[in-house]
Amino acid sequence: MVKESIIKVKRPRPLKADLHLHTAEDPLDRVRYTAKELISKAADEGFDVLSITNHQIMTFSSELFSYAQERGILLIPGVEATVRRRHVLLLNPVPGKHCSDFSHLSKLRRPETLIVAPHPYFPGTYSLNGCLLKYRKLFDALEYCHFYSPRINFNQKAVEVCQSHGFPLIGNSDAHFLSQFGTTYSLIYAEKNLESIFTAIRAKRVEVVTRPLTPFEMGSIARRFLGMKLHAKIVGHQRRAKLRFIGSTERNNYLHVA
Repeated sequence: MVKESIIKVKRPRPLKADLHLHTAEDPLDRVRYTAKELISKAADEGFDVLSITNHQIMTFSSELFSYAQERGILLIPGVEATVRRRHVLLLNPVPGKHCSDFSHLSKLRRPETLIVAPHPYFPGTYSLNGCLLKYRKLFDALEYCHFYSPRINFNQKAVEVCQSHGFPLIGNSDAHFLSQFGTTYSLIYAEKNLESIFTAIRAKRVEVVTRPLTPFEMGSIARRFLGMKLHAKIVGHQRRAKLRFIGSTERNNYLHVA
């Protein structure tokens, strides 16, 4: 008589991940905490995977990777690129490759790179909105962003598009302030390596963990964010004015010498 036995397949422990984060190294936004400070906080809160996605620049190095690894975190290279004035998350992109339009973005598609639509239906010129479905074949996943309340939630359209078009949905904080970090994140059922994580996301082995913000939290974050953007705009004007002054002085000196 053959005894039947049940073989249990061990499912990997879900990885706590946030794949859309900004730090003080961001050239466009005035973020007060550094990449290392964020990694340390993430380690204290039990995160396994992070991607620092500053605007137009990759904040990633072997030193930073080792710093995260020593704290139990896999750091994935990332950037929040601007394509035709729309934001796109590139995770583990080919170094040195830039895309000025969506046709160039298509050339960055590869198994080792994940292309995510961040806050796709939020109001504002930098969200993809109608461009998402127009170029839907370029994207691997859509983002569920932390900034919403029980009454106002621009993520709902992203959820509907995922359901109707089969996109995976991942939770990210898009944190610019430490108070945002941990409000929305993903649980990814994968081994702790890049290939397994990207495969799991594409296969929708992801859970979004999130909570709505209170009206006070939304108001506070909105005020701080607008203040940060206004400060960056003023500083940008001052830098450009200084550069124009220096250029003008150099031309005058040149003319004087001549």
